Amino acid sequence: TANGEKIKDCSECTFPHRAANYGKVLECLMEKDEILEVEINELIVDMEAEIEKSCGFDTMDAEMKRQHKEIISASYDKFFIGKKIEVLLKQLDKSVVTSERFVFGEEKIKCNALERMNVKDGDIDCIYLYTFGIKEIDESKLKESSLLECLMIAATDVLRDWLRKYIERKHSVRHKKYVSDSFGPGFYGMDVDAVPKLVKLTDGEKVGVSTDENGNMHPVKSCIGIFIVTKKECVERIKDCAFCIGNKGGCAVCRGKTV
Repeated sequence: TANGEKIKDCSECTFPHRAANYGKVLECLMEKDEILEVEINELIVDMEAEIEKSCGFDTMDAEMKRQHKEIISASYDKFFIGKKIEVLLKQLDKSVVTSERFVFGEEKIKCNALERMNVKDGDIDCIYLYTFGIKEIDESKLKESSLLECLMIAATDVLRDWLRKYIERKHSVRHKKYVSDSFGPGFYGMDVDAVPKLVKLTDGEKVGVSTDENGNMHPVKSCIGIFIVTKKECVERIKDCAFCIGNKGGCAVCRGKTV
């Protein structure tokens, strides 16, 4: 260890430990919250690429593109530079996933897309609940600048991808593991009513994420969802809208829509 102490090898231990305690210890370890601090500076290159795609830079003439890039750069310097986003990850046992819903004790959250996943018994390793919010930004400014809104949406999308890759690296130290797209309220057949339920389950207030009486998340640009870690590349992206129950206003930023 860091302080020079040896890690004890218990493989040949004959001391009469209480075996029943091992399950409890493992359960506590598996449900331990992990809070990450991600610097937005780490995401800027991918954010720029996401913005150029979503804002249709390829359809602009050179002068308009230059102006938009200048405004985006100024907004980034004013609102984002040096900022960090706190992300809460909660790892849970694979038993949470069923063929039709996610089951968190007494709380059951239906997700139509689960029925279409090519996942067999034993393929799932575990799942992660996650949440984060982009804080310390004057949200009234969003109404004044559509490009600032684009920046915040890009930061949310890119960070979600960053998290998926982080979890995949974390679980692939010894054997390659795979991580699904994010399942979340309004997408992949999960009702938006799941928002306050998931915020409560993740203890979102630990990273400043909450919901109001109408179920809206705060800060405005917050994100919550579920990743599934699998032993095989068997969680296929749902590429059609047949089972989607989200609002059509979210289609522009949906990762599951037909390209």
